[in-house]
Amino acid sequence: MTVTPATEKPIVLICSTPVSGHIIPMLAIAKHLVDTGYDVCFVSGSGYRREVEALGASFVAVKGYGDFCDLTSWDLDQESIQKALRMLNDEHPNRPVILMTETLNFGGLPTILGAPGIRPQGSIVIGLNPILLTSVDHPPFGSGMPPDSSPESRKQNKLANEAQRKVFAPAQAAYVEALMSVGAERPEAFLLDAIYTLPDRFVQMCTPSVEYSRSDAPKTLRFAGGYPTTRQQKEPVRPAWWNRVVLHKTKKIVFVCQGTASMDFDQLVLPIMAAFRERTDITVVIALGRKYAALPSDARVPENCIVEEYIPYDDMLPYCDVFVTTGGYGSFQRALIHGTPLVMAGTTEAKPETAARGGWAGVGLNLQTSYPTVRQLGDAVDDVLHDAKYKRRALEIQAEMSAQDPMGVVMDTIQELVEDQHKGGRVAASGGINGHWALNTNK
Repeated sequence: MTVTPATEKPIVLICSTPVSGHIIPMLAIAKHLVDTGYDVCFVSGSGYRREVEALGASFVAVKGYGDFCDLTSWDLDQESIQKALRMLNDEHPNRPVILMTETLNFGGLPTILGAPGIRPQGSIVIGLNPILLTSVDHPPFGSGMPPDSSPESRKQNKLANEAQRKVFAPAQAAYVEALMSVGAERPEAFLLDAIYTLPDRFVQMCTPSVEYSRSDAPKTLRFAGGYPTTRQQKEPVRPAWWNRVVLHKTKKIVFVCQGTASMDFDQLVLPIMAAFRERTDITVVIALGRKYAALPSDARVPENCIVEEYIPYDDMLPYCDVFVTTGGYGSFQRALIHGTPLVMAGTTEAKPETAARGGWAGVGLNLQTSYPTVRQLGDAVDDVLHDAKYKRRALEIQAEMSAQDPMGVVMDTIQELVEDQHKGGRVAASGGINGHWALNTNK
């Protein structure tokens, strides 16, 4: 990795939607950048000011409906980004600024499309979801169907993608209207593709083996290998059962997490307890997903089950034999980092696409439902526990990820954009960083 001297490093303006699944990895990226000598400014919901400033970054809060923590909005306003750019330009008039957003944040598109205001020297989007980009090689995002690039399937994929655009026509019209209302040019790109095709670079935070191949992907798309990891500053406090269940392990461990958003324990938690309540060879460890979460008062916890409000993934995943999840992309990536096979049950948001990729890559089972039955869950977990192919494939992906450097890719991409500016124009990305470009030929 080539890095200019600290005095020449650009300022990185990070904009993140204030939902935990997106802001947590973006905060991790910010920490790595600050620790490496970058000046970072972070734009997000005001509830995250303390966390951002604790990293050593400056902070600008969004205004209006976008100022929330873990609610429903997917957008950040152009006004806040311009406020941050003006502040940085005033304080550091000779320093380049690289704008870094993520896949739920469309706030950088007006500036990219020529809206009035200060323009950053380069733009990068960080991919924290399965890739939404349409392709001739697979059905539309949201179908949960695997890729197929045979000639006949390509014809069907093209028709299906055209149908998707018709379904999205009202959303496309609203997207175009919103951009033009702030003085941006009319976008030609389909709204699901724009976040990939308009910025200077798109860095997908996964390894190519768990994402579908796209022969028609833009050359600005690259793979970083996975989510960045951060070291804990102090030794974590372990629960009383930790040594008995984990360190002196005598039984298989099934780890279950409902996730931070959905607290419907009928989805996974209660069925998994019912499925294994009589098993003496298995310990079920359940994380309800957030602090102060609690099971219904009439729920009966079997003797072989342990229930906690919250358990950090990186604490538990290295020791468990199977991870049962609703299919959030963050939990999927954390499982792969630790070589843990999965059982995935989710049909909302991007979860069916995450689960589909897990099944396609061979690292687990996709149940294709948000409410699996007791028998479905029990059979799926037993299949993953007893068929070595899932663990073997998870370990292969783990080895692939451990050989890569996510933050190295991010920092190389930043540096490449700065060097591009010195050359006097945008580079059509024709080389590779760490050998991973959009064309995935691993499958």
